[in-house]
Amino acid sequence: MSKVSFPILLTLILPVAVRGECISKGEASLLISRVLKVPTVVKEVKEVKAFNACMAETDSGETYFISQNRSEIIEGVLIKVPQPKLNRKELEVIKKRALFSIGKGKPLIVITNPLCRVCRENRKKLFKLSKKFKVYVVPVGFSGKEFLSSVDAYCRKKGPRDFFKEGKLKVCNEGKLKVWTISRILEEKGLTATPLFILPEGKVLIGEEGLKEVLKL
Repeated sequence: MSKVSFPILLTLILPVAVRGECISKGEASLLISRVLKVPTVVKEVKEVKAFNACMAETDSGETYFISQNRSEIIEGVLIKVPQPKLNRKELEVIKKRALFSIGKGKPLIVITNPLCRVCRENRKKLFKLSKKFKVYVVPVGFSGKEFLSSVDAYCRKKGPRDFFKEGKLKVCNEGKLKVWTISRILEEKGLTATPLFILPEGKVLIGEEGLKEVLKL
C-alpha cells in the first residue's frame, strides 16, 4: 500500500468501547480504511497492555496501534525500552572509583553528585539504604556544574557528612579522570542522568522511581 501523508496521531469521533477489550480484525480494517481513505485489511490484532491499546498488523506489513476506546490511532513501530545492565568488569571499574562506602550487606552502587536535585531532596532516604546495603557512593556529572561538583567531591575527598555541601569548586586531574572514566561507561549504556542505583547483578534502576524500588528490596 502506498504511503499516505497523515499525522502520526489521528483522532476519531467514535463510540467508546468497553475498556480492556481489543477491536476485532474486521472492525480494525474498517477503522483504518476510514482514516486513511484506502482499503485496508488487518490480518492480526494483539493487545498491548502497557499502552491500553491494541496492535493491528495489516496484510501489507504495516502496523497501527488503536486505543481500546477506538478514539486514537498511532502509526509506527513500538520499540521496547531495554533494561540497562552493566557487566562484571564495568561494575568493578566503577566500584573501585567509589568516593566512599557506608553500611553493610550486599553491594549497591549509587551514582550521584552534590548538585543532583533528586538526591538532595531525598538525602535521608539515600543514607537509609545503608541499613540494607553496603552503599558505594560514586560522584558523576555528565556536563556543566554537575560534572565540576563531582570532580570537586573527589578532590576534596568528601564523605557522608559534607557530600552535599556547596562551596567554591576545586578541580584536580585525579578527580576529572575518575569522573570521565565512569561517565564514559554509563554513556555507552545510554545512561546520562543521576541518580542511578546499580544492583549486585548489574541491573540499573533510574531516578526517583529507582530509589523507591530499591527501598522496597
